[in-house]
Amino acid sequence: MKFDRYVQLVLEAINSDKFIVLIPGGFKPPTAGHMHLIASYNNNPQVEKVIVLIGPKERDGINREQSLKIFNLYGIDKLKKVQVEPTEYNNPMQAAFEFLISDPRRESYKNLIFGMGASDKGGDEARAFAFENYFQKNPDKLPKGFRVGVPPIVKAKQSNGREISATDLRKAIQNGNVATIKDNIPVGVDVNKFIAILR
Repeated sequence: MKFDRYVQLVLEAINSDKFIVLIPGGFKPPTAGHMHLIASYNNNPQVEKVIVLIGPKERDGINREQSLKIFNLYGIDKLKKVQVEPTEYNNPMQAAFEFLISDPRRESYKNLIFGMGASDKGGDEARAFAFENYFQKNPDKLPKGFRVGVPPIVKAKQSNGREISATDLRKAIQNGNVATIKDNIPVGVDVNKFIAILR
């Protein structure tokens, strides 16, 4: 057996119980809550890869290109396990299902357990369980050799005792409420650079 093949088999064994976490959404715009969720999975030793799937639908004038720029402003590129990818689906559940069922990008992660990332905010974790349950009840829909599970649920980030919301952030942007914008983006991010991306 060649050494490279031996190393590959060892790595597959190590990774066999690790997750690839799918985090689909609109992210119009990304919030401190989104970054907290993504970074929590990036830092979790049970997680090998995090795929953030951004849908195409514009929300209140904010488009996918601006969302990508904001993620970069937040420093998402410094999270080693995270990959940001476009999806053609606006519905987050559909984006996650289609990634596992038919997206050729899935093949690179066949040795990992596919799961949908979620926080405990507003019943969000129900989506993670629904994703797993669907494939358990419909094993014929799960591509051969792939596995699904529920990754650890992340405690939602709050700001001033309230859950962070993209809807609240969009309203603050529309109203020019800089204080609320600051409350809903990661600490240390230049609010003026954030606003400039949306102009």
